[in-house]
Amino acid sequence: MENDEKAIEELLDMYESASEMYTGAIMRIDLSSGKIIYSENLKQITGLGKNELPNNLDELLALIKEEDAQKLIDKFYNIEYDAEWSLKISSKSNKEGFNKFDLTGKKKRRDEKDVLYILVRNPNQNFGLMSPDTFFPKEMFDTSPQAIVITDKNNKVVRVNKAFLEMTGYTPDEVIGKGPNFWASNMHDKNFYEQMWQELKSKGFWSGRIIDRKKNGEMIFLYSNFFEIKGYNNKVIGYMAINTDITNNVKKEEEITRVIKHDSLTGLPNIKGLSERIEDVLQKNTEEKKFAILVVKIDELHELIDLYGLETMNRVIKEVAKKITEIVGKQYFASAISKDEFALFGCFEGIDELESLATNLLNKLSTPYQILGERIFLKVKIGISSYPIDSAKPEDLINQAEMALKNSMKKSINFYSPELSQIFGFEKKVEEEINLALDNNGLLMYFQPQIDTKETSIIGAEALIRLKQSDGSVLSPNVFLGIANKNALMDRIDQFVLEETIKSARVINASLDKNIRIFFNVSKSFFEREDFLYSIENMLHKYNLNTSYLGIELTEDLFIEDFYSAQKKVEALKEIGLKIALDDFGTGFSSLSYLNKLDVDKIKIDKSFIDNILHDETSQRLVSSIISMSKSLGLEVIA
Repeated sequence: MENDEKAIEELLDMYESASEMYTGAIMRIDLSSGKIIYSENLKQITGLGKNELPNNLDELLALIKEEDAQKLIDKFYNIEYDAEWSLKISSKSNKEGFNKFDLTGKKKRRDEKDVLYILVRNPNQNFGLMSPDTFFPKEMFDTSPQAIVITDKNNKVVRVNKAFLEMTGYTPDEVIGKGPNFWASNMHDKNFYEQMWQELKSKGFWSGRIIDRKKNGEMIFLYSNFFEIKGYNNKVIGYMAINTDITNNVKKEEEITRVIKHDSLTGLPNIKGLSERIEDVLQKNTEEKKFAILVVKIDELHELIDLYGLETMNRVIKEVAKKITEIVGKQYFASAISKDEFALFGCFEGIDELESLATNLLNKLSTPYQILGERIFLKVKIGISSYPIDSAKPEDLINQAEMALKNSMKKSINFYSPELSQIFGFEKKVEEEINLALDNNGLLMYFQPQIDTKETSIIGAEALIRLKQSDGSVLSPNVFLGIANKNALMDRIDQFVLEETIKSARVINASLDKNIRIFFNVSKSFFEREDFLYSIENMLHKYNLNTSYLGIELTEDLFIEDFYSAQKKVEALKEIGLKIALDDFGTGFSSLSYLNKLDVDKIKIDKSFIDNILHDETSQRLVSSIISMSKSLGLEVIA
């Protein structure tokens, strides 16, 4: 395995060195052993036959005229590390068009060895842009025990090696021109691939475990290294994947099946295991029995993790799984379908029986958990669907139970009803309207002024987004942003809000006698993106906006999962000149602690405290306390 990793390291190192130079063939020379490896196109550039290409330093020098060979040796041993040098040489060959070459080189220190990288160009040839498979050494590519795949910039396969063909059972003709999804196992969800590509594009590299499928249908577990191939002007021209078969390390067929169908934390079957069980039972249901799905959700799990820590809450989740299996026994098939959701599937006689089971679950799961010295209370909700009343399809039953769960805002137990489908039908329609608006300038920006109550003057504004539908009606953000978030549309909306706010801030301030700062909101997904800060700085530069005109509003949910990373982003935003407002203050678990840890400039008291302030003494006292505390901390307050 160590040799395999070394081969990959040399390959990546060789690619990196080639990227620093220009187009041509690349040679890597280990000066301690004299060994040479070279790229596939060296034959084309030099005109040498396969058996004429040099395998070591002596063979290389023997091909060059003596006076040039001496100049080359001087470069090898006298040049400083990482210093780029150039040299024109002539070969002993009299072959027209293949007797003069331009060399560009660098010497580097690798594992206490001197390694030389030489780029070979033929002035009589014009090769243009390199292709993805240009400069990977044929010797290493063909003999590598790792399965190597090279694709073009559109992710279509242009080259695979022998190890890949042996590992998967495909032939070159079956995979060349196809995308890697051709041999995908479908064991990973959409989010897995989206995160993988996001990391690949932001870092230029991704590594991790992936499940693929051989030609014969057998699954194969791989540890994969993906990286970008770049050409002129640092543009991506392709991708490369180096895969190691780790199937035997995942404990043979039984363990592989368990990994695929079971939740790693609780040991219960996962959603795949549940779906297979439902389908199997319903296919054998010759007696026309009734079955039900109960989805049990731990409410506000993210907040609990933030409060008690991940280790403590993982223990709580295990205890919940244990209680559920004890309560339902063998009557129901218990599964863990997500971090905070369990699903139960079983036969029932009447609705009263389901209500009794759900009530029993609620009562017992809501009793406090004593974990690591903490007494933890859970809020639990349950959504229920039934077969064949609601649907005869297994996938529909799970979705309908989820719909019932999402509708359980006021009640802890909720049954699916056809009306819920109308609600989700509305959401589908809004999703379509959002897509239309994004493509046809249907999103609108409003600017709500922030007013100094003493001076009664405008001191700032908040950018607010609206959705203009195809029928001309306008939707507020509380109607459509949640739907946009569920359907992965927030990135485009965030980019629109950012750009429109900056453009408008420039226009607004140009028309006023004094400067005001425009605040905009960001979604959690946008804030967590690797290029979040770059996006803001790039847009500021694009419109040449002074940062004193811009502010950003952040909500507590941005800090829950990774406070350290969020804190660093806040510091970076402050460094470039933006003001920070903490939005919806007073509604979360940790708002007070955030004031102590984050460098914010103002807080916005949540609307729920303001709505009844004229009639509710509790709201008055709370708001008064928040204002007093904020003043003592030197913070502005927006109500």
